[in-house]
Amino acid sequence: MYTYTDFLNLIKYAREANATNIHLVAGAVPAIRVEGRLLYTPFETVLPKDTEMFANEILNEEQKSILNKNFYISVPISPKNIGRLRVNIFKQRNSYSINIKLLDKVLKNPEELGIPQSVINLCNEKSGLILVCGNTDSGRSTTMASLIKKISSTRECHIITIEDPIEYLFKHDKAIVNQKEVGIDVNSFEEGIYSAITQDADVIMVSSAIDPATFSAVLTAAEDGHLVITSLHTDDSISTIEYIIGMYPAEKSNYIKIQLSHLLLAIVSQCLIPGVDNVGNKLAVEVMIANQAMQNLILENKIHQIPTLIRASKSIGMITMEDSINELYTSGLISKESALSYLSNRKYSLGRSN
Repeated sequence: MYTYTDFLNLIKYAREANATNIHLVAGAVPAIRVEGRLLYTPFETVLPKDTEMFANEILNEEQKSILNKNFYISVPISPKNIGRLRVNIFKQRNSYSINIKLLDKVLKNPEELGIPQSVINLCNEKSGLILVCGNTDSGRSTTMASLIKKISSTRECHIITIEDPIEYLFKHDKAIVNQKEVGIDVNSFEEGIYSAITQDADVIMVSSAIDPATFSAVLTAAEDGHLVITSLHTDDSISTIEYIIGMYPAEKSNYIKIQLSHLLLAIVSQCLIPGVDNVGNKLAVEVMIANQAMQNLILENKIHQIPTLIRASKSIGMITMEDSINELYTSGLISKESALSYLSNRKYSLGRSN
């Protein structure tokens, strides 16, 4: 039988093992994810009453009510000397299972994360839209948070974030930062964005914009003269634009293309690849900068030509995913096996510049 202290010791163990996630499932030994692999720990088997105890320990009464109603809740917690965590609690087989995401104790600067300079430079833009895309556990929220940290340390401005949940806590630096959590400070992403527009925000960060109402609010904010950073669960620039257009009725597609071509600054599509000898994950990115030529491709519905234009635009900071992965490989940061497993273009030749 676990105590709350036992679970804290488990989390400390996971931190020391450089794990990204902890899985607590009734009837199983706790498992941790290290460099993409799920590994069992030397801790004892978790019982249904153990996960229930942990949930009761970290949730307030309102959160317990949400869990009982929806059978799922995601909350951030910050145990002393352990750091920031995102805890997902959900029902399965009439018991609680828990996934704990271990967030970085100290949020790294964009340069430390390996974010390209062409993306970092966009932090100076006064208005427009930056999309950070990728699958689950691709590091999207960390990238966005790092860009906000960069803006806060270099610009005298007002930043408002709308998040679900709040993952990283920002300090006021040159900028003032207000962080709003959906369900606590605002009712929805859409409401949070429209309220930020009226609250003298210069920069608005939205943790996710996967539905038409939220994305329309994002476009409105960018059109109104705000720099907006948000994320989508898409793989690359083509799928991102297709997803956005597909959110709306066919009769609105031309209008959405016009808005995107005018407002989009960049699409950053990313994934995390295990480093050599299991030493940290390495960031691989595709960077699409929305220059005039790219805007024309969007307007003319020639988005299938985007990869070709990215390859031809290295001089202005565009990067293909293949080249990014190759750079990690030739720098000795990832293995050949890892590089090949993440390449979508199997004809790409590793070890040379394309």
